[in-house]
Formats: sequence, C-alpha cells, structure tokens
Amino acid sequence: MPLGSHKIAIFAVGDADGPVWSTGAGSLGTFRPGVAISSQSANITLQAADEAGNGENFAITSGSLPGGLSMADNGDGTATISGTPNQVTSSTTSNFTVTATDDNGNGTDRAFSIVIQPNYFGDSSDGTFNDEND
Repeated sequence: MPLGSHKIAIFAVGDADGPVWSTGAGSLGTFRPGVAISSQSANITLQAADEAGNGENFAITSGSLPGGLSMADNGDGTATISGTPNQVTSSTTSNFTVTATDDNGNGTDRAFSIVIQPNYFGDSSDGTFNDEND
C-alpha cells in the first residue's frame, strides 16, 4: 500500500452491559400482614439504569414475593413493590431475584428478601400464633 493510504476499519460496538442497580441487594424490610406496606413505611422502589440509555425492564426471575404483594414495572427505570401482605403464623422470609433488562436484552440480577412478621396481640404468650391465647 502506498504511504498515506491506510484504511481504518471502525466497528460500532453495541451495548453489551446490563443495567446498573441503584437499589442495594438484601433485605427490603420487615412488614406486618393485613396492612398495606405503604401504610407501614412506604411502597418499595427498585431502581436500575442502563448506561447506554436503552431503557430498563424489571421482572422477578426466581423466587417470589410474599403473598399479597406485587411488583409493577414503572417504565422509567424503576419498579414498585406494593400491596397488603397475607397473614402468616410465623416469621416468613421471601427470597427472590429481580432482573433489570435493557432494550438490547442485557440483564443484571439482584437478590432481595422481604420478611413478613405475624401479628402478635401482646398477650405474653410464647410468640406463636394460637387462636386459644391470641
């Protein structure tokens, strides 16, 4: 090739990274059954952002939320967990994984948990639910 006639190939590299979570992994809180979580503290907001601006979609990909709770993708890089937890007779931990996925299909998982603590009625019992003493 003559001097000065080198060709440079430029390849567009697509977005290969999944969204980056703002919400820390782990426990999202402890709640009582029969009362909306928004009344106990606030609805839970999960947040992740894609560096390339490709949007984010949220889905529970393993495990499940406590009965009575649901998750909604807000379409703005956030998802909201809300609802009223079902009754439980002992402390119950729900472990689940949420995947934030960008419009290119790149996903990033994050593991969470929510604890539902049964209602105790202050009767000095042993703390277990029992219709006879509660």
